[in-house]
Amino acid sequence: MAKNAYGQDTAGDSFRKQWDAAAYAQKARDREQQQQLDEANEERRHKGLKPRTAAPKPAPPRDLLEARKASVNLDKMVGTSQIVQASAAAAGQPGFYCKDCDITVKDSLSFLDHINGKKHQRLLNRKMQVPTETLDDVLKKLNQMRADLRRRERQSGTEYDFYAQVRKQQQLDIEARIRRKDAKKKSKLKRADAKNALDRASGVPDEMAAMMGFSSFGSSKQ
Repeated sequence: MAKNAYGQDTAGDSFRKQWDAAAYAQKARDREQQQQLDEANEERRHKGLKPRTAAPKPAPPRDLLEARKASVNLDKMVGTSQIVQASAAAAGQPGFYCKDCDITVKDSLSFLDHINGKKHQRLLNRKMQVPTETLDDVLKKLNQMRADLRRRERQSGTEYDFYAQVRKQQQLDIEARIRRKDAKKKSKLKRADAKNALDRASGVPDEMAAMMGFSSFGSSKQ
């Protein structure tokens, strides 16, 4: 292998600067199209016509929204200070800093709204649309959840019993129904006792009722 005067390998001309031929070819084509457009507009101006504008370049395709794989831990940075290379607008103020958008928000709720918002997702080349799930995707997700459940069972040494869980839930429902029935019965008895006490407090003594020729001023309904 050939070496230069400093003992370095010269194979492949790795010491030379590499140029992106495709990018420069695209720049040359754009420059040629712009020159043609300028010449055509010059002729149109001589004829008194309105000049034409170049067609806008198509926007690059954006990705669909996807679930966040890493959890947002907002508590680990509470009470700490961190030096960041922010712009003049975002520097010098406390809060949660987003390095993608170069802004600082005041609290955690605003930070969550920002990272879930349209501006942040646009900078990540995403659009505010979720992919349409098919039946195969749903079945794949269910199989994955089932595999995760079995793996946790093997790690904990316990086995999930579906019928045992059903019986346990049925027993909890029966107990809750009994508690509701007892509470309803106690409330009914409490209202009846309060009504009887009110009748006794507002009634006329029996001796006075007999002298006036009435058997009772109270209600006959028991």
